[in-house]
Amino acid sequence: MRIPIASLCAVFSCSLCAAPPSQQGEGDLANWLIPELERDTGIRIYGVVDAGYSRNNTSTRSERHGGLTNLPVAGYADEKFQLSFFNLFIEKPLNTSYVPRATPLPGPQPTEASFGFTFGLLYGRDGQFARTTGWDEHWGVNEPGASDSAKAQRNRQNFYAFPDLFGTAYLPIGTGISVMAGIFGPGVGYEIPPNIRIARNAFATKTYAFVTEPATVSGVVLGTRLISTESSLLGGELGIVQGWNNLRDNNDSKSVLGAIRWRRADMQGWIDYEFLMGDEQNKSFDDIQAPTSRLISSNGQLKQQHSLNGWFALDQHWSIGAEAVYGRQSGDGKVDTVDIVTGPRFSGAHWWGVNSSLSYQYRKDLIFSARAEHFADPDGFALFPVSTAHGAFNALTLGFRYEAMRNLSLRPEIRYDWFTGSDDDNPFGNGRDRKQATATVQVLYYF
Repeated sequence: MRIPIASLCAVFSCSLCAAPPSQQGEGDLANWLIPELERDTGIRIYGVVDAGYSRNNTSTRSERHGGLTNLPVAGYADEKFQLSFFNLFIEKPLNTSYVPRATPLPGPQPTEASFGFTFGLLYGRDGQFARTTGWDEHWGVNEPGASDSAKAQRNRQNFYAFPDLFGTAYLPIGTGISVMAGIFGPGVGYEIPPNIRIARNAFATKTYAFVTEPATVSGVVLGTRLISTESSLLGGELGIVQGWNNLRDNNDSKSVLGAIRWRRADMQGWIDYEFLMGDEQNKSFDDIQAPTSRLISSNGQLKQQHSLNGWFALDQHWSIGAEAVYGRQSGDGKVDTVDIVTGPRFSGAHWWGVNSSLSYQYRKDLIFSARAEHFADPDGFALFPVSTAHGAFNALTLGFRYEAMRNLSLRPEIRYDWFTGSDDDNPFGNGRDRKQATATVQVLYYF
């Protein structure tokens, strides 16, 4: 009962999984070079190249020579050509009834222990935001941009990151326990960072809610399938991690990661509640891990992120996905609790948002999608360092995904964003505008 990408694609039945499993090219290169590898060892090697071209109507010609001119729009932050990432995975899937960070699975519970692992290497512009403090953040190969973000922006520097480095195990104890330990994406939110086919991402650009989510965590997570009936599945997971995007946390406190995941038995609908909670302040001025955390305090300052999201197939053509997100950074207001942006006596911040996407599968190889989002950041805290604007961001996105061939997907989109909030804040066009139109053409090559 191994769970490779093609099977997970069928399990999730999400809008991204446009091509039938037999037409998907993940692993083609490795299967051609080493045809016996997966058969004899169960190890899979596969990857994706994510590249494209983007333009907006607010930046100037000179600004476009540098990077990040689409911000605070994420996903494709650069204009003109961008290599978002080259992503390579080496994994040995588990024989399990629960895939950590993902889903409970239908079928009988395995009766034997199983062990696996995943290594995920990333190179490209998105590597700048996928790095983990205390791990790959300051690798020498990432200099000079790792120490000078302004220079990285001017030079449109590509970064190396290693956001997936973890082992997995399934133990046939009780309802069956799945274990994940290492560095990994926490799966808190509707969208996930890599644009592999099993991702829930229907568009090249990401939501503002995605920007607020942690890219990686390091620690241990346990998950199990709690209920399995003819009509539905219920699973849960709980873990202890270092914190947001952190292997070397400097505040001597851990964070709690957890989720409850419900699935229809036919996997044509699901609802997830996910959360991450823990102190996220720098303990002293001598060791400031920014932008991982923008607070400095000798006392614990609790940060929490909650996401309620789901997806349903309405019929054989239509499907809908939605997310509600809420977050809060506590602050005790003391003189030695300092926000590196606003100064001493930080007394807390909160943010919330909703987003929804509707997809229509016209053919097996062609899906049209629309997305709407409202994200409120009244304290200008949640989107740092992408933006510190105080107010609400709104966005409408239209696009489609075309499976041009077994290994190639095309995903063009148009997007319109507008901001309402503080009269002093203009988050688009390098501080000049409160609205922006963006056009992006994304190419995904799977190997």
